[in-house]
Amino acid sequence: MKPDAHTILYCLFGRPARHSLSPAMHNAAFEHLGMNAVYLAFEPEKPLDAVRAMRALGIRGASITIPFKTDILDHIDEIDPLAEKIGSVNTLINDDGIIKGFNTDGHGAVRALLANGVSISGRKTLVVGNGGSARAIAFSLLEEKAEVTISGRNEKNAGALASDLSRYFKDVKSCRIDSLTNGSLDEYQILINTTPVGMFPDIGSSPIDPSLLRPGMTVFDIVYAPARTRLLGSAESAGCRIVFGTEMLLYQGARQFELWTSGQAPVETMRDALIRNMKNRQKR
Repeated sequence: MKPDAHTILYCLFGRPARHSLSPAMHNAAFEHLGMNAVYLAFEPEKPLDAVRAMRALGIRGASITIPFKTDILDHIDEIDPLAEKIGSVNTLINDDGIIKGFNTDGHGAVRALLANGVSISGRKTLVVGNGGSARAIAFSLLEEKAEVTISGRNEKNAGALASDLSRYFKDVKSCRIDSLTNGSLDEYQILINTTPVGMFPDIGSSPIDPSLLRPGMTVFDIVYAPARTRLLGSAESAGCRIVFGTEMLLYQGARQFELWTSGQAPVETMRDALIRNMKNRQKR
């Protein structure tokens, strides 16, 4: 549909944001359902700028990505109880000027793992990172009865996240990434990278030493640009099961769509749009 004076605006706020596949995914969903709506990407300097823009321009809903997922909490009017426990939001709804925050990251990660045949309950899981995505994913994994260890470059930050999560769940551990040595990952069935390490243009980097990976693990990288990160390529070569970041992008986006529209998301249409646009990027 062609935008007009009545087109409803949705968007993504982050830095960076221009690389995102979310516009392709959400715009395909709007078109499929015949909705007069459009989804765009913006890179404001500060989270406060994003919230002010939503009110001033009547932006109906927004996705929030790095680095605003936690800082934006100080600027919104209401927060969903689950998002409040998690401590970060990735979804905003503008309800007549009242900005409400939600979090669909954890939902997306769990759906991505289950859709790829990965059991979660009782599995020892290493979550690499301690930002907003790590919080949401770790929280949701713990709700699914996984055993979670938070790992980061900064021991203090990783420990702080583990401590926060321990308010709701028992035995959440933490460790420094550089403390991992050969054999350190033997106890883990799942490894999830929640950091931007390996994201375009820094595609040669990996959040952990690839030599630490062992056959039989599930390695999930939430980075989706590129789809096959160095971490996932190394994991596949090591005999691991891999889960692409596009899977989480799809399922968290579908949940966002449902929160914004109160309707059912056309998941397969959204998946097709992601795959098509990824292939187009690879040709460039």
